[in-house]
Amino acid sequence: MAYQNRLYVWDDRFLYLTEGIASGLTQRHTVTLLVSLGEAGFRLGDEQGRVTDYPAALIGNQTARSLDASRAPLLSMNFDPQSYEYHCLAAMLGRQAVRPVIVTPGRIEPATLRAAREGTLDAAGLFRLTTALPRALSGYWPIRMPMDMRVIHIAQKIKKELPLTSTLEELAAEVGVSAHRLRHLFSDKLGISIKSYTLWARMRRAVELIAHGESLSVVAHDVGFSDAAHLTRTLKQFFGLTPSFVARGMGVRML
Repeated sequence: MAYQNRLYVWDDRFLYLTEGIASGLTQRHTVTLLVSLGEAGFRLGDEQGRVTDYPAALIGNQTARSLDASRAPLLSMNFDPQSYEYHCLAAMLGRQAVRPVIVTPGRIEPATLRAAREGTLDAAGLFRLTTALPRALSGYWPIRMPMDMRVIHIAQKIKKELPLTSTLEELAAEVGVSAHRLRHLFSDKLGISIKSYTLWARMRRAVELIAHGESLSVVAHDVGFSDAAHLTRTLKQFFGLTPSFVARGMGVRML
């Protein structure tokens, strides 16, 4: 059966299921789990042009990699720094930029995955799938981590108030710290700078708007880019996808 490419987006994660894709170097602010859904596997290339085959792999945040998954369907599960799984998988990666992983047989129900690929899995089942995927990895272990609610609040605010934006000083005042202290807290607790996180939030919003049929010029203005060409280049760098592919080549569901 042929399946449509599908993108499921939550506040702190997104799941991409594709029948085949090849892209140049991309660099995301997520920890990404890639799993081939066929026997052929996929290939990752680094900035030096070295290429390695994998059946499944973890990719660290801000790691530039090219992808060739043209030989088999692919699952791409991406966890935002705001999610608990991001930090568990980052600990599993350690200092490695890319790590081959093994998905324990039988831990993911084929019927659930098939329904996600067909677009018939409900919201509860989809979210349960995103939490089951990390736990299906051999060697995965939940970690203990201290979290600062001020950081969680600011991360949520950055996403939820778009296209409006607050200055760093305004955000800091909202949680009762200096701008310098907020920069340090955010990077320390989420593992990403507040500037990079804001750009990531804008890219996620851009995908949503494009999927809903907004023109590129409108989307570019909404997310703070000078023009549609700049938006297109940045979107491709982050997701490995062109706006036209997002608009016509996949089903997008915001959850």
